[in-house]
Amino acid sequence: MIRVLIVDDHELLRAGLRSRLEREHGIGIKGPNGVWYALRLQGRIVHSAESSYWKRPWRPSFVAVDCPEIDPEQARAELVRRYLAAFGPATRGEIGKWSGMRVRDFARSLYGLRTFRDVQGRELYDVARGWIPPGDTVAPVRFLPKWDNTLLDRTRLLPEEYRGAVVRSNADVEQTFLVDGLVAGTWRFKDERLTTSPFAPLPREARRELQEEAARLATWLR
Repeated sequence: MIRVLIVDDHELLRAGLRSRLEREHGIGIKGPNGVWYALRLQGRIVHSAESSYWKRPWRPSFVAVDCPEIDPEQARAELVRRYLAAFGPATRGEIGKWSGMRVRDFARSLYGLRTFRDVQGRELYDVARGWIPPGDTVAPVRFLPKWDNTLLDRTRLLPEEYRGAVVRSNADVEQTFLVDGLVAGTWRFKDERLTTSPFAPLPREARRELQEEAARLATWLR
């Protein structure tokens, strides 16, 4: 029903959606954000492509997605496959932490995947043809934006001694960069200039690679 009230081809800002629902249909959205999120889920309302900005001002707009009814089990399986295609191999716990689903909710979705054991003996899952680099592959320097999905699994990439500097008490997550596959510092882009703040001294080769990657990112952000 909610989708019928909202669906059209126009992009709307959040305030516009709320105003339209209240004006035309008598549905007021006040109080906690939970009501707003419930309406988005039930109405299949998602962020439009124009909302994907890396810098301010942020003006998120929304559109209704036209899609057929989806079987919940198939949807969970597809979610697990897409997660593993991006971040696998991963444990059940890592899948659950990223997706917010309990293990029993997605357990059936794990069938048909290949499995491994890591050095700690934990069972890892991955998609059937997922590429795994050799163990001696050197991880390049990479910059991550705020709230990047990769850091939801904090124990794998984010050393515990740096967690407080990256994940704030209000759940805000800083922009970070990776050196040798681990979070090594934060970065800022202000006044057309990108600056990095390493948490500890970096080897000369890592500093050089960091500067080169920072220059490429700054050019793209400008």
